Amino acid sequence: MPNATAPLQNHKPRLLVVDDEPKQQQAVCEILTEQGYDTTGFSDPQAALQVLENQRFELLLTDLQMPDLNGIDLIRHAQVLSPDTVVVLMTAHGSVDSVVDAMRNGALDYVQKPFRIGTIVPVVERALEVQRLRVNNRSLQAAVTQQLRQLRAVNQELDAFAARLAHDLRGPLVNMRSILQMVGQELDATENAPLADMLRRGVASGDLALRMVKDLLDFARLGDEPLTLAPVALDDVLNTAMTALEPLCKGRDIQWRIGPLPPIHGHAGLLHQAFVNLLGNAIKYTAAQAQARIEVRAMLRPSGSHEISVIDNGAGFDPAHADQLFKPFRRLHSAQDFVGEGMGLANVRRIVERHGGAVEARGRLGEGAMFTMVFPRHPLAAEPVIARANPDRTGT
Repeated sequence: MPNATAPLQNHKPRLLVVDDEPKQQQAVCEILTEQGYDTTGFSDPQAALQVLENQRFELLLTDLQMPDLNGIDLIRHAQVLSPDTVVVLMTAHGSVDSVVDAMRNGALDYVQKPFRIGTIVPVVERALEVQRLRVNNRSLQAAVTQQLRQLRAVNQELDAFAARLAHDLRGPLVNMRSILQMVGQELDATENAPLADMLRRGVASGDLALRMVKDLLDFARLGDEPLTLAPVALDDVLNTAMTALEPLCKGRDIQWRIGPLPPIHGHAGLLHQAFVNLLGNAIKYTAAQAQARIEVRAMLRPSGSHEISVIDNGAGFDPAHADQLFKPFRRLHSAQDFVGEGMGLANVRRIVERHGGAVEARGRLGEGAMFTMVFPRHPLAAEPVIARANPDRTGT
C-alpha cells in the first residue's frame, strides 16, 4: 500500500530510475512504487534518454557509475531534453569530486548506496517539491512576461492614439483660434466691449488648448522604445536649458546656485527637455518671492546612482498629494495662480524612467520644493566631482 507520507494529488509523480544493475534498478522501482509513485526503470541509460525525449518525468534517479554513458553525462543530456525534470544521484563509490561535478551539471541531491527506504524516500519527496516549485515559478514567469508584453502593446497603442489625436486636433484648433482672432481684430471693441472680451477669452482658450495638445503630443512621442544612450555632459545640457529659459527670468531677482554635474549615459535631447521642465517650474513657482533661490546640485548615492536635484524656495506643495504631481494634466495649484497644463512633471518622470531611473519629490506648502532625478551609474562613466563650489549665478 502507498505510504501515508506520499504526496496526495491527482497526478502521480513520474519517476525515471536508471541503474545498470537490473536487480538494483528493480528494487528501487518497487520501493518507490509502494510509496505511491509512478516509476519506470531502465538498465540502459541510452534507452532511458529515448523515453525521456517523448515522455514527461518529474524526477530522474540515476546511478553514477555506468558503462558507455555515466550518470554525469546522462544528467547533461536529460537537462537538455527535459529542463523541468529534477535529478537525484545514486552512488556506491563516488568521490566527493564526482558528486560535486554531478550537482554542478544539474543534480539536485544524492543518496549513498546501499540505502534504506527511510533514506531515499525523504530525498525523493524534497526533490519533487523543488520540481513543483520550479514548474510553478516558470509558469508564473511566463504569465508575467506575457502580461508585460500585452501591457507594452497596449501602452504603444495608447501612445499612438494620443499622438494621432493630438495631431488631428491641432488643425481645427488652429483654425478656430485664427477665426476668433480675425473677428476680434475686425470688431470695434469700443462699440461692443462684451463681445470683444468674449473673443479674447476664446483666443486665450484656443492658446491653452494648443499648448495642451503640444504637451500631449510630446508625451506620446516619448514612447517606450529603447533609447540609444551616449555619454552626456550634464553641465552642458543644463547650460543650454538655462539659456532657453532666459526670457522667463527677465525682470526677476533670481539667485542661482549651480553645482557641477556628473557625466552620464543618456539622451541629450530628452535630458534637455527634463531640465527645461524642472527649471521652468522652479522659475514659475517662485514668482511671488522678492528674491527667488534656485539650486541645482548633484550627489552620488552609495549604490552608485547619481542624484540631480532642483531646489527652490517657491510655493511648494502638500506632500500628502505628492503622488499626483507626475500624472498627466494633474495640478496641485490653481491655474489662476500659476499658468500651465500639468504635463511638465509627467514628461520629466517618463524621460527619467526611459533612462532606467526614477524621480522623487519633496516639499511643503509655502516652503519650496525639491525634485530629484535619479540616474543609474553607467560602468564606464567617470566619477563625478561634486565637492567643488561654483559661484552663484543671478538672473535679472
